Amino acid sequence: MDSAYRKLLEKQGYRFIGEHSACKTCHYTASSIAGKGSCYKQKFYGIQSHRCVQMTVAANFCNMDCVFCWRKRNNSPFGKIDDPVELVDRAVEAQLKMLSGFGGNPSADRQKFIESKQPLHFAISLNGENTAYPRLGEFISELNRRGYTSFLVTNGQLPEVLAKIPPPTQLYISVSAPSEDLFNGVDKPMYRDGWQRLLRSLDLMRQFREQGKTRTVIRLTLVKGVTMLPQCAQQFAAMIKRGNPMFLECKSYMWVGTSREKLEKDSMASHEDIREFAKLVGASCGYNLIDEQEESRVVLMMQKDGPERFLKNEEISPIQIGELDAFSRAAATETVIHRISEPVAAAVQNIEQPLFQLKMPKQPVSAATE
Repeated sequence: MDSAYRKLLEKQGYRFIGEHSACKTCHYTASSIAGKGSCYKQKFYGIQSHRCVQMTVAANFCNMDCVFCWRKRNNSPFGKIDDPVELVDRAVEAQLKMLSGFGGNPSADRQKFIESKQPLHFAISLNGENTAYPRLGEFISELNRRGYTSFLVTNGQLPEVLAKIPPPTQLYISVSAPSEDLFNGVDKPMYRDGWQRLLRSLDLMRQFREQGKTRTVIRLTLVKGVTMLPQCAQQFAAMIKRGNPMFLECKSYMWVGTSREKLEKDSMASHEDIREFAKLVGASCGYNLIDEQEESRVVLMMQKDGPERFLKNEEISPIQIGELDAFSRAAATETVIHRISEPVAAAVQNIEQPLFQLKMPKQPVSAATE
C-alpha cells in the first residue's frame, strides 16, 4: 500500500499486522479498562468492550468516498495479500501489546485488564472496505473455527463477496442514503451500479436472516439537513423492509476528522434529533426503539426485543494463540468456499462448524411483509 498513507495511519495509532491489515485500540476498549464507560455495542448486544479487537484487513482501499467519513481516503493496490491465518495471531499479539500499558495504571480495572489478555470479539471495520480483501472468507472461517466472534461492517458494494464468505457472527450493512440520487451525492461510489449493488446486498441480508445464518444489522448513518428529511424516513423504511434486519441502528454522523472539510458542524444531529427521526422511520417499517446511548447519538431498534439480542459471553471460549498453529494452517489450506454465480440465486452455506455456534432462530419469509 502507499507508504505515505501507511505512515499517516501509524501516527494516528494504527499498528500494522501485515501489508494492508492493521489494528487500533478502540476508544471504548481503553475507556472500559480505565473504568470510564463502554461502547454502545456492549449496552445493545452484550459485547465486552475490553475484550474486543478493532481491526481492518483493507486499510488501503475503499470503494466509496463518503462526504461524512472522518478518515482521509487514499486508495492503493493490495500488492502482497496478507495470510488470513497469520492475521489472527498477529491481531491478538498487537492487541496485547497495545493494552500492556494498563498493567502499570493504578486506576485501571484489574479484572478487566486481566480479561483483556484473552480477546473474544473481532470487529472487522475501522478503515477501508473490508470485503475487498481477497481472502476475507478464509479469515472469517479461521475466526469462527478458533471460537472468536466476528463483526463485519460493510458498505454493501460487493454483494458477490457476501454471497461467498462464511457468515460472520454479526453482519452490518451501512446505509447512509435513502435514494439513488442521494446515494451518488453523499456516498460517491466508484461503481456506476453502486445503488443496485447496495440493494442486492440488502436482499442477501434478508436471505441470511431467513436462513438463521447470522445476526444482521442495518446501520443508518444520518446527516442532518441532508438525509434526515421526512421523505427520507419513508425511503429508509422501504430499504429496511427489504433487508429485514434483526437490528436497526440509527446513528448521527459525527463532525470529526476530514469530514470537517466537507460538512458543517450543524450537519451533526443531536441525540434527540436521532430519536425523533428513528421513530419516523420505525413507524413505517415496524421497528421499535429498544435502547439508546446518548453519548454516541445512537438508538437501537428491533421489531421485537428479546434475550437473543445479547451474546452469551460465557459460552465463548476461543482457542488461544500458539495452541494449534500447525493444525490451524493445515485447516486453512483445505478450506473450500462455496461459490454461487448470482448472489440471490441460492442459499449461502457455512463452510465449517465454528467452535462457538450461535443458535439463531430462522425467520419466516413473510415476516418482513406482515
